[in-house]
Amino acid sequence: MKKLKYILTIAGLSLLVSCDDFLDVTPEAQLTTDVYFSDEESIDDALNRVYSSVNWRFFRLGTMYFTSHEFSSDDVKMNTGDVNFTSAYNFTNNPSNIYMERLWERWYLYLNDCNQVLKLASKYNDSKALQYNAQARYFRAYWHFDLVNVFGDVVIRDHVPTADEFNIPKSPQEDVYKLIISDLEYAAENLPTRQGWGVSNLGRVTKGTALGLLAKVYLYRQDYSNAYKYAKQLVQSGEYSLDPSYRALFSIDGKYSVESMMPGHYIYQNIVGRTRNPYVEFQGIPGSGLGSGIFAPSDDLVNSFEVNDPRKAASIFNKGETIEGYTGAINWASGFQYANKKVIWPATQWPDADFFKQQLNLPFLRYADLLLIYAEAANELGNSGDALDALEQVRFRARGNKTFLQAGVLPQITETNKVQLRQLIWKERRVELAIEGNRWFDLVRYEKVVPGYTTNIMNNLGRSNFNYNKNSKFPIPSTFVTNSNGVLIQNPNWQ
Repeated sequence: MKKLKYILTIAGLSLLVSCDDFLDVTPEAQLTTDVYFSDEESIDDALNRVYSSVNWRFFRLGTMYFTSHEFSSDDVKMNTGDVNFTSAYNFTNNPSNIYMERLWERWYLYLNDCNQVLKLASKYNDSKALQYNAQARYFRAYWHFDLVNVFGDVVIRDHVPTADEFNIPKSPQEDVYKLIISDLEYAAENLPTRQGWGVSNLGRVTKGTALGLLAKVYLYRQDYSNAYKYAKQLVQSGEYSLDPSYRALFSIDGKYSVESMMPGHYIYQNIVGRTRNPYVEFQGIPGSGLGSGIFAPSDDLVNSFEVNDPRKAASIFNKGETIEGYTGAINWASGFQYANKKVIWPATQWPDADFFKQQLNLPFLRYADLLLIYAEAANELGNSGDALDALEQVRFRARGNKTFLQAGVLPQITETNKVQLRQLIWKERRVELAIEGNRWFDLVRYEKVVPGYTTNIMNNLGRSNFNYNKNSKFPIPSTFVTNSNGVLIQNPNWQ
């Protein structure tokens, strides 16, 4: 199987054209070697498109991702007059939001890419076909899971649609979750491990990736027994581990880190009109020209770090701080004093001395996340021992791979009371995974565990227009509702 090429699609149009032409040339019983390799190349190309959806190559991916994953949370402070961005932060979430419209459209194109791989590989039943299918089904689960988290009930796409299937109604979340879990179970059963793939295939999703996402799916559903089961299986497998350096994890050199379970790195390519890294594009230092700086870490996030937590220095860039190798002036927008340091690296690493062209890494799933999922599920099941052990692994790395006695920071947590330990685990998730696309979905599920939890946070921050029943999910984009001629129904709280 070929090493991934991270092929780009044009304007998100990732349908395979005339894919049945060559499949119908030779009857299956008379399959020739030439036809087999022709098919394999086509399947490889289709699978490359599946992987390219998370390589941060698309400018619009940034607008869609941050609007839906970060802007509603308490981790960000907005620096923009763009109503499409601020609607998420202000909880107006206008159904005509162009970025959410693009998300709905693009995520379903990604699902179609997955189903194209499955369609092309369906005539084979060998080990390669299983690997193709497992990778495609992992990503199909990932995109359906993201859609459910953003919108709630959504349209299921489990095959390449025929002409009369493009306009179909939403399915209940329970049905979507059944498909997600089935796809992930299949992926976990048939994907190689990271070690099994080998160095030449670093970047592919693995058995551990599928187990990890299964654990996350079950945690979001408050099914702690299954979350614990799959997280424990992953932890005990030894397939992944924590990167020795928290800071290095987010550099381009960290894209294939032993911690990165689903890499999302940016590959710079000098394409006209596409020269900016969309992960960097919307961050940077507000007002400085080093990034657009449309949002920055909130004061509340910055203050949530414990005293002298090394992750704060690795994650938060402070006003007055300098950038190694950069001699220009750094001007800050009024009212801002923090930036996301995960996108700020020495100027000597900027291609063409251009901040926007930095090649960085944002893992969509990483091992520290899974250790904290393991800790949370264990605690909810009354197993504080496993919870504390997993929590300490994360804090040990945060200290620079030192004990508290050696480092003098981040005291080892010994709390065994379930309620108190839950809060400590949640706090650890916030600082460990800061501005990586997890906080908003965590806040949504926390309110289910502790009624009023997220509502109280928003009220304390002065964002009192937050209504959990309405704002925990985004409205279905109005363009698609209107064009469906009554087939696609708007979310009840947005009608």
